[in-house]
Amino acid sequence: MHIPGHVDDQPMILFWEMDEVAVGAMFFIIGYIMRELTICIVLAFIMVKLFQGWKNNQLNGVLIHMSYKFGWWRLNEVFKNGNIKEWIA
Repeated sequence: MHIPGHVDDQPMILFWEMDEVAVGAMFFIIGYIMRELTICIVLAFIMVKLFQGWKNNQLNGVLIHMSYKFGWWRLNEVFKNGNIKEWIA
């Protein structure tokens, strides 16, 4: 059982963090739809390795932070839209 070292650590699936699994799953789904699964699985491993290298120089959970910033993910019930940069009441 993996015990996280910090509160904001990503959940783990086997030896990958959750955001790395999301990148690999995206390539798997694209390969399945295009009927080029073998090529896309190889691309998925390559892209996950590149993403791991890029992610080492970024925040923890950078994919979730980016998805909130671009408005694809909401933080909670109060802050529903991540694209709003100023709150004027």
